[in-house]
Amino acid sequence: MTKKIEYPRKSAFINRTEELNFLSDWIHEEPNEILFLYGPKSSGKTTLLMKFIELHVNGKDFNIKHFNLRKVLIANYTDFIQAFFEVDYSKSPQDIKQRSEYSLKVFKLSKEIKKSLENKILDPFVVMENELNKFVKKGKRPVIIIDELQAMENIYMNGQRELLNELFNFWVAITKESHLCHVIIASSDGYFMKRIYEDSKLTKTSIFFAVDYLNEKDTKNWLRHLNTESNIKQYTLSNSQIDLIWKYLGGSIWEISYLLKALKKYALKKSIPNEYLMEKISDLITVNYGKFQHYALYKKDKVLLFKEIYDICIHKPHFDFVDLKSLIIDKIYNNITLLEELITLVKMNYLAFNPVDSSYQLQGSSMFYGLEKFTENFTEDFVKLMPENVET
Repeated sequence: MTKKIEYPRKSAFINRTEELNFLSDWIHEEPNEILFLYGPKSSGKTTLLMKFIELHVNGKDFNIKHFNLRKVLIANYTDFIQAFFEVDYSKSPQDIKQRSEYSLKVFKLSKEIKKSLENKILDPFVVMENELNKFVKKGKRPVIIIDELQAMENIYMNGQRELLNELFNFWVAITKESHLCHVIIASSDGYFMKRIYEDSKLTKTSIFFAVDYLNEKDTKNWLRHLNTESNIKQYTLSNSQIDLIWKYLGGSIWEISYLLKALKKYALKKSIPNEYLMEKISDLITVNYGKFQHYALYKKDKVLLFKEIYDICIHKPHFDFVDLKSLIIDKIYNNITLLEELITLVKMNYLAFNPVDSSYQLQGSSMFYGLEKFTENFTEDFVKLMPENVET
């Protein structure tokens, strides 16, 4: 019997009942559209998918193909073939030689087919569809899950056809047209999802589902039950400390988990002194302050953009492009340069972009307080003295 490893702290999975119910209902319907999961970075999309697979699609009736593109480098078409159609090294070299079989994670393909794919003699989508049909004939329901699909952006087949567009055309065919397979796409890059959705003509063939940070109720319930939720026995948190964590970190699962781990060495008589709690929270805020400072590099246009975003976010967590119109009126940016700046901030995880309503938000509460610290260091008089651009 394999001995189970016990860790002093475990990763928490908090509630997500609504999200799991939605995914369960969706997976038990006939395949009819591509499902996009979107949300801020570290909002728990991958963790939700893993729990969903564990609870709802890990039985004998399903066949899961889960590709986490964080784990592989895909720079060209050959990388794509190697990542999706790779040798099954779980077999001995002798077995591989005798059976001449390769594995598309769960697909079994002959050596000849794989060679034809690499040489672009065969269409990989035809091969995939044939294999999916084999599973369906066996009574299996195939599910394709792709994490962080933007890793395959700007890859072309034969130097002409964009691979992602071809993939989406294929996924539309096996969901809406033939109802052959469920397809789930997860990404934290909202701009990427918006572009793919619009460029690939996916209207009426796809749906979006948001996975946001934890809400206040679930976050505070987690922090009140550290023993059962995170296997933390060294300390408990007071209600006032829980309120502080919610204020400065919100429902950011990764940041809260990092904080809980960092606090363990400061536990005294099953509690955490307030000064140490605030010290660690301040460390997280300072990291984000440093990000803003580094990105701006004392360039006037970027400093003014950050100040404008901060002034807006004091009053509301989400904002639109039009909310920044004063930067265009004052000729700090024009429409194109402002949009390009926002796209960069989304790709660098300063902002999150909602592909449904085209709104923006800062990547978490600590990012807001990091931005607050940044703007406090740039008074209006100081900004007026800055040159239009300082190149470094």
